Amino acid sequence: MSVEAGLPALALIFLLGMRHGLEPDHLAAVDGLTLRSLPAHPRWAPWMGALFALGHGLSVLAIVAVAAVASRQFTPSEAVFGWLEWLPVALLLLIAALNARSLLAGGQLASVRGHLLPGWLGRASGPLGAILVGMLFALVFDTALQAAAWGYAAVALGGMGPALLTTLAFAAGMGVTDSFDGWVTAKVMRTGKTDIVRAFRRRLGWPIVALCVAMAACVAAGKLDAAWRLPESWTAALGAAMLLLMAALYGWTLYGLRGTRA
Repeated sequence: MSVEAGLPALALIFLLGMRHGLEPDHLAAVDGLTLRSLPAHPRWAPWMGALFALGHGLSVLAIVAVAAVASRQFTPSEAVFGWLEWLPVALLLLIAALNARSLLAGGQLASVRGHLLPGWLGRASGPLGAILVGMLFALVFDTALQAAAWGYAAVALGGMGPALLTTLAFAAGMGVTDSFDGWVTAKVMRTGKTDIVRAFRRRLGWPIVALCVAMAACVAAGKLDAAWRLPESWTAALGAAMLLLMAALYGWTLYGLRGTRA
């Protein structure tokens, strides 16, 4: 696959990476890392999103490489892949339910993966903690499954190169979103204004709950009946619309910080 021929596909993968960076688990992790890093590592706090994305991307690259090598040795049955494909649907619905409950209680975004981390790492802060949390987040549920699928497809696409190039584009898109989120989150939290922080979380939280439910419904419908599956162009358009919505929400938050001192 030449670079020129693959540019449209890489652009779509980059967009999917940006969308992946806006998942509630990512936002909740960056939120927590930033909050814990402000007192002990104030200079690093705005970079928690970028460091989290770095660790996440490194794990995804490793999974892709291992899966690509393993795909030459054995071929899993279609039944196994069929059941695993339902994991993202279950995860999306679980994330939606947890975040709806948390937001109704006035709390922050909830994290499914965060509950699976060891206690000491769940309380981590600083650059090393952010990288380790990002790495472990990539080893559970849909992220590992998606990365393994890319690695498995490496042989059909012509080898390791296309799979790694695709992964790098995905990681770059995710890094852009998580980096911006970490910077905005640190800026909001430095104000010390509880009402601003809660409003910021609500603005992000409820659209995410709605998006998780809608995505789960679309994926489930497409698996039950191929006629209900959304075309790739529609999926890309929905991803772009979500990014625009989140950019508007971040802009609204930053606009509300005018004149507010830390």
